[in-house]
Amino acid sequence: MGSVTSNQQPLIVAVCGDSGSGKTTLTDGMVRVFGQERVAHICLDDYHILDRATRLRTGITALHPAANNIALMTEHIRCLAHGESIIKPVYDHKTGTFGKPEVLWPADIIIVHGLHPLYSEELRNLAQVHIYLDPEIALLQQWKIMRDSTVRGYTVEQVRQQMVIRRRDSRLFIQPQKQFADIIIRFSRGSLYYRTRDLAHLDVRLIEAKDAPKIDLSDVVEASKNGDRPALRLLEQEYAGELRDVLEIDGTISHQKACELEDVIWAHMDNVSHLRPDRLSQLGLFYAGNILRQSDPLALTQLIILYHVVNKMHEAASEETL
Repeated sequence: MGSVTSNQQPLIVAVCGDSGSGKTTLTDGMVRVFGQERVAHICLDDYHILDRATRLRTGITALHPAANNIALMTEHIRCLAHGESIIKPVYDHKTGTFGKPEVLWPADIIIVHGLHPLYSEELRNLAQVHIYLDPEIALLQQWKIMRDSTVRGYTVEQVRQQMVIRRRDSRLFIQPQKQFADIIIRFSRGSLYYRTRDLAHLDVRLIEAKDAPKIDLSDVVEASKNGDRPALRLLEQEYAGELRDVLEIDGTISHQKACELEDVIWAHMDNVSHLRPDRLSQLGLFYAGNILRQSDPLALTQLIILYHVVNKMHEAASEETL
């Protein structure tokens, strides 16, 4: 691969998913590796147009497009894509109200995550990488209760009530965006989780769209086979009525094996080896309530997504030189 230059058009990564699906956790790892100076990071919750009290009073959930300024978020992403700064609204999840708008400058990589980044064709066309987070429903509920009751000022009962109220809008407005994703990431509870109840050892499936750009992970899968059971499996399975490539990461993977596979994946990204953090220490971080934890399956998931992003940047740079 050639080097990724800073004078090419920004690459936009759109990360979509329901509330509590892990979007911030996934993208924070990418920001830590690429560096704050190279990434413009946008949470689309900032484009809510109704505060928490108004949503509760009117019965309009944050998942409904009418509760969000879709036109402004589209315009702002377009501006960043063209190298222009924006004055971005700010939504404060702790208070459920709006803060002071802030300036956001363009960068080499623009990471957009939220409820609606794949909602319209115009938004989808602005992004080059499209990701949808789709954890199993029991995990989604567990994560949302844990987060909202510890850092967003809700009681557990209020979170449960909100999940019931939001169910219809999730089905109508969030889940349909899954069909537009290049990669669907599905966390689930596997054998080790059921023995330990440890969220650091979840199984992960990365499901690629049929027409999504492919990256070569054959040597990574091969390197995962020299244990009692393969840590990674590359399969072809039916999903949404069509055969798709599915990469499975086993939640029982050891830290040593995860580090070995990290070496193999980074070898594919020699042009950005200077970005490599100290082992997996900057990847796989997540909060279980207020406690910071690390997960090797999550770290490998983040690293594989980074590989997709770097590969896409290389393709874009090659096209610009033609």
